[in-house]
Amino acid sequence: MTGNQDPYPVSDTAALVMLWAARYYAEKPLLGTYLHRLDLSAGQPLLDRYNGICPWYSEVIINRKHFIRSTVEELLRGRNKPTVIVNLGAGFSPLALELLPFLSDQVRFIEMDMRNMDRKTRLYADLIPDPCRFISCREADIGNTACLDDTLAGMVNYEKTRLIVVMEGLTYYIGRPVMERVLGCLSGLALDETLIFEHLKPCRLVSSERKFIPYEIFSHVRDYTGMDRMTTYSDSGIRTMLGPAFSCRYSDMDEMEKRRTETNTYFPTPDSGWLSCAVASRRSEE
Repeated sequence: MTGNQDPYPVSDTAALVMLWAARYYAEKPLLGTYLHRLDLSAGQPLLDRYNGICPWYSEVIINRKHFIRSTVEELLRGRNKPTVIVNLGAGFSPLALELLPFLSDQVRFIEMDMRNMDRKTRLYADLIPDPCRFISCREADIGNTACLDDTLAGMVNYEKTRLIVVMEGLTYYIGRPVMERVLGCLSGLALDETLIFEHLKPCRLVSSERKFIPYEIFSHVRDYTGMDRMTTYSDSGIRTMLGPAFSCRYSDMDEMEKRRTETNTYFPTPDSGWLSCAVASRRSEE
């Protein structure tokens, strides 16, 4: 491992999420080391602003990350089949490092984003020089389905490979028509496929006491990033979009918190949260 390297600067919104999750990552030495290789200072002003709206917002991010990691782990256990895990819009997320004990010649991890993938490849090579061969970081426009298909088609065998696709912190920033095309592209890559679709719920599905939190934070993110709108999804809307080929298990934030902490301290009911996760599977016959 090379020492004395200047931390790599991370963009403000990406650094914000990493700062919220820092307590969670600090539980594992490798993830703590990874975080120290990143300069997250650009996210501090946003962190201060949003924590002023909701001082415990880190619970949302940590619940989400724990849920996604544990879900992928459950999918991997007990199945001896070539598997490709794809993290779309990966940014600097260290999910591959969290899943490192599962990676092998049989289980490979692909990260895709529009930038910083070369830098991330170098970070992995420095931190985990041997197992980094199981991780591929590819720069690609996820919304360009031809590019997405070209990147993944050579790594996935339709009948023989199990495909697990993670979409975390991504779906709110992509318009619904583009997302429908992306899902259509992904569904044609593997017969045995699971999609982990984390998303923002419509305000009508959030309790009146909590609506102000996602409204104030995501409205500011929208304006700050120059977007026209944030895209939201409901359970029924996701099921309709995926179609009957997929079975879908839907988890609100109360379930995610219960899974991580065995309590419902911050999220006592399904409508007390605004981020949810659909796990949709289409399994091959074995």
